[in-house]
Amino acid sequence: MAHVLIIEDAEDVRQLLVDVQASMDHTATAAADGLSGVQAALSTPPDLIILDLMMPAASGQSALQFIRGTTEIAHLPVLVLSAHSDVRRIATDNGADAWLSKPVEIKKLREQIEKLLTTPRAPRVKPPNATPLNL
Repeated sequence: MAHVLIIEDAEDVRQLLVDVQASMDHTATAAADGLSGVQAALSTPPDLIILDLMMPAASGQSALQFIRGTTEIAHLPVLVLSAHSDVRRIATDNGADAWLSKPVEIKKLREQIEKLLTTPRAPRVKPPNATPLNL
């Protein structure tokens, strides 16, 4: 059983993601914006972060840059899940481990989650665009 942090502002999508985690026998913590999401990651580091890009109080891109620039949590796998038209570039350029576009097929989501939770990870090098996030 893994612990997954879901950072998503849309309540219905957030609940769907929590339900998917429960169906996979994982526990989930949910945050409604990037700022509370990175605070949750720092407080109780999860096994995986699922991150939306377009959110209030720190965008998903800012949150991802903060995560990758913070030694204590930089190693955590991050799956970007967003309807943003440029999701692939933003996720890749900012160090996400994987990305999926919304709307997402639940089967693909489950497969990607399992892949990220079972793939050994190399240590992270701080990306040049890592920036601080005012907590």
